Amino acid sequence: MSEANLFDILILGAGPAGYTAAIRGAQLKKKVCVIEKNEVGGTCLNRGCIPTKSIITSANLFTSLKNSSKFGISVEKVNVNFHSVQERKRDVVKAGINGIKLLFKKHGITLEYGAARFVEPFLIEIQKEDNYTKLLEGDKIIIATGSYPADIPGVYADNNHIFNSDSILDIEDLPASLTIIGGGAVGCEFAHIFNSLGVKINLVEQLAHLIPSADEEISSILEREFKKRGIKIYLNKKVESISQIDDHVKIILSDGVEIDSEMLLVATGRRFNTEGFGIENTGIGRGEKGEIAVNDRMETSISGVYAAGDVTGKAMLAYVASKEGIVAVENASGIDKKMDYSLIPSTVFTEPEIGYAGLSERNAEEKGINTVTGSFQFRALGRAHASGKISGMVKIVSDSEDDKVLGVHIIGAHASEIIHEAVIAMKMGIKSSELEDTIHSHPVYSEALMEGAADVHGRAIHKIN
Repeated sequence: MSEANLFDILILGAGPAGYTAAIRGAQLKKKVCVIEKNEVGGTCLNRGCIPTKSIITSANLFTSLKNSSKFGISVEKVNVNFHSVQERKRDVVKAGINGIKLLFKKHGITLEYGAARFVEPFLIEIQKEDNYTKLLEGDKIIIATGSYPADIPGVYADNNHIFNSDSILDIEDLPASLTIIGGGAVGCEFAHIFNSLGVKINLVEQLAHLIPSADEEISSILEREFKKRGIKIYLNKKVESISQIDDHVKIILSDGVEIDSEMLLVATGRRFNTEGFGIENTGIGRGEKGEIAVNDRMETSISGVYAAGDVTGKAMLAYVASKEGIVAVENASGIDKKMDYSLIPSTVFTEPEIGYAGLSERNAEEKGINTVTGSFQFRALGRAHASGKISGMVKIVSDSEDDKVLGVHIIGAHASEIIHEAVIAMKMGIKSSELEDTIHSHPVYSEALMEGAADVHGRAIHKIN
């Protein structure tokens, strides 16, 4: 094989895990090649985190303009031009793609477009356009092929009336009504988006609360706020049947309730992208659900072959994938590095936002840890009243023995940003009394953290009840 087709590190997939690994590998002076079937940036940039946040920004701005009279600002005839909303989204995505390509160029990373397939564990065939194939060999391999939206058995996205979380982002006209199956982060964010833009929303979740992984008190507040906005929520309900009738979709729930809407969004999770690229030719071990099995160094069952990102079935979050990619490539480069999943923040970009990390009361109880909690409502913050966003709270879970902060749960404005202060605090092993003693600026939303920490000890200054 020619020298041009030999690489220190070959990476399959240019999503958050793959492209981050590539850049870190290049920083370590490795000759790196990334193979991408679609476009750099993966699901996050092209069909997930970034396009949804672009549309959420438009939706939030529309809501703010409609409510501007409360702030003494008169705006007439505020309308949504959804085609322009989508055009802006595409521009944002394109800028991100160009940014990654610029970074690849800066670091001398080879980017190959095409469908990759393992011939042997360290030999990759790329199917290019016009049936042209190319062989590449790597001293080390990193698999970062990501995931794809899960279907409900027997129900598939036709991208006309039934959509998944990828295809719903490409619609050009808003429906009159939308039913969303799945009340996790993805389903709730889309409920927020389309409700804000004037679409009638039905939201179905088979468990007892929306955002099932969040603290129940936080979920309950979100449910209350969604109901205020006219979102119909169906909890503890399974979908028994789905049928398309003319230009509408009808679903029947486990209690016999029928819901009719113009469009249906299935947001019931994701599946590991482990098929179609010859993994069976490698002998790489798989987990119980089909994910690529890795240890905390992101090593697979074959020495020299690593995996990172959603395909490993760990946290399945873009920002975790980025760190996994770094851990994988550093181990591939001789640096001993381990993944730490203990303090991963979760964020949900609804209105109000949600951010949480660490243990909930229930988690702690299951681990046999005795806890003390403190809480603080956003409505007691001066900044919340000045900004007109008073809904929300902070809840802090501390160890009753040593006072260390074990978990922080936030719902309210800027929760997705505030949670990172809490993550750093927990990472450093800070006690709630130490967080209480950390002077915060005023007026800011993060004062709620300080007050919540004080409430662990019954010392919150501005707490009314």
